[in-house]
Amino acid sequence: MNIHQVSVNYAPEQDRLLIRINGKEGGELRAWLTRRLALALLPVLNQSATAQMTKLAGPAAPAASLDEQRDQLLDTFQKEALLRTGDFKTPYEDRQGQPANAVLGPEPLLLTEVKVTLMSSGQLRLQMLEKLPGSDTVRNFQVMMDGQLTNGLLHLLHQSLNASQWLEPVAPANLTPAGSSEVPELAIEPAKPRYLN
Repeated sequence: MNIHQVSVNYAPEQDRLLIRINGKEGGELRAWLTRRLALALLPVLNQSATAQMTKLAGPAAPAASLDEQRDQLLDTFQKEALLRTGDFKTPYEDRQGQPANAVLGPEPLLLTEVKVTLMSSGQLRLQMLEKLPGSDTVRNFQVMMDGQLTNGLLHLLHQSLNASQWLEPVAPANLTPAGSSEVPELAIEPAKPRYLN
């Protein structure tokens, strides 16, 4: 699939992130990303994006003069700047009625596993799998991403994680019993020490 657009949005009613990928040929791939998997994926994707940028920039050859060193630094800077640019202003084209892969079906995958592989070509391969207990079928798809797309996905993940507030400390919930306007007090007692003899 040649990727046209990627969208990552927090769905508060599901308390999940919805990843949507449009193909240039049409169709859409969709997958739910849970908090546990999103927080585990983020450092791996950050590390892989750094390795991908390093691979695409190429090895630094020893320079004979300061002018050549300056040229190499400028070249590396331009490559990194190119990788970090992305179009975040164009609205995502909604193609929910057109699954890119009929085998996957109309419902988004509930991701249970994501495999990230840096290929020798410099592209990053993401394999997204849904392995549900009690089900013999494994729904999955994979996408290949260049450096610009990888950095764009990271940017969208960070935005969605901020919107989800998953990275913030959890505040105690204020629970009110049905039919009551009173807010009950939550008494938290410190754990008493236990001694074993």
